[in-house]
Amino acid sequence: MDSSKTKPENTYSATFYIIVGSIGIFVASYNTAIISVALNPVERAFNAGSIVVYILGSLIFVGAIIGALLSGLLSDRFGRLWILTIDILTFFAAGIGSALSTNIIMLMFFRTAVGIGVGIDYVVIFTYMSEVLIKNNTRDLAFIMFFANFGILSSYLIGGILLTLGPEGWRYVLLSGALFSLIPLIMRLKLKESQLWELKKISSIKSIIKNVTSEKNRKNLVRFSIPWFLYQIGDQSLTLFLPLILIYALHVSSVSGAFSAVIVKVFTIPASILAFMVIQRIGTRYLQAMGFLIRSLFLGIIGFELFFALRITGIEIIILLGLALFFGSMGPDKTTVIMPIENYDPSVRGSGQGFNEMFGRVGGLFGVLLFSAFGIAGVGYGLIFLSITCLLGFAVTMFYINSNDMVRLSG
Repeated sequence: MDSSKTKPENTYSATFYIIVGSIGIFVASYNTAIISVALNPVERAFNAGSIVVYILGSLIFVGAIIGALLSGLLSDRFGRLWILTIDILTFFAAGIGSALSTNIIMLMFFRTAVGIGVGIDYVVIFTYMSEVLIKNNTRDLAFIMFFANFGILSSYLIGGILLTLGPEGWRYVLLSGALFSLIPLIMRLKLKESQLWELKKISSIKSIIKNVTSEKNRKNLVRFSIPWFLYQIGDQSLTLFLPLILIYALHVSSVSGAFSAVIVKVFTIPASILAFMVIQRIGTRYLQAMGFLIRSLFLGIIGFELFFALRITGIEIIILLGLALFFGSMGPDKTTVIMPIENYDPSVRGSGQGFNEMFGRVGGLFGVLLFSAFGIAGVGYGLIFLSITCLLGFAVTMFYINSNDMVRLSG
């Protein structure tokens, strides 16, 4: 068969696609994490209790579950680009609504809507990019995922600065997510639909569901969902509550907690660069297993030190949390997103990716709620819980995912 009939020709350079994908993931991760900076001020502004605030933080995952499941199916049926446009418009509208909220219920509604946009973006961006970036695909996808770290880091930094504007500073914090979304919206208007999807597309939702749940794909639906679920338990708990963890552990203000979170999050930048350099050499499976195991170790150390009220300095807390984020970012942060894409046919790639991400988002919601419950008793309890989930992630990766089954799209 002529390979030119099965591989699309790129309209733009690979660099342009990578830039568009990276900015989109930056904005999605920024919108995910920006609420973490605002939680403490929102609690005071609406006179809400800590339980209500924890629920507010978790609502983005409720939206992301909905967005991930629906966007995968819809992108397989109707195409990738139109839903990517809806996704960005959701960020813009819901971000403005969040900033203008007059009560906690209104804010909860709009944060759920932001979550729907996040769920859409992580599914469809990587699905689309995997089809327009043919060469060095695994490494390119890891590079795009790298910008999720910048999005979260920027949310802590910019959010901390905006909080200095006064008691209403949290409104500017949430508005910033809407304004950032205008950049990828303009860039995505220049893209064209994936030719690989057009060649492989299936004509009905029913047929897509039948195909993605067939015996051929069923194993992938399970084996990639479990580690994604386990990773997101810890990752999203740390993303949303890192400033709060530092506020309580270091006994500092909301602004200081946000800036301390920036220092911790900086550890993920060299980790992501390292992952980009070695992912094709080491392979996604072993990189994921190593990341789970070492993250478990560092979270466990700091969790036990806080649990037993051992003498621990602020610098030690920041370094240990930073190392935990380093190894998570180097491994499962990238691989849980990339591995499903490598194993689904383009005709159901969006649906498969959406299903696996949906379970990841369920893990994020589950983790945030449980971490909140543990956190009320003490941060040490919560970190020990996250350490255990990472250890389970290591076990699942080593004993359930077979490296011989990994497929390289660039191969």
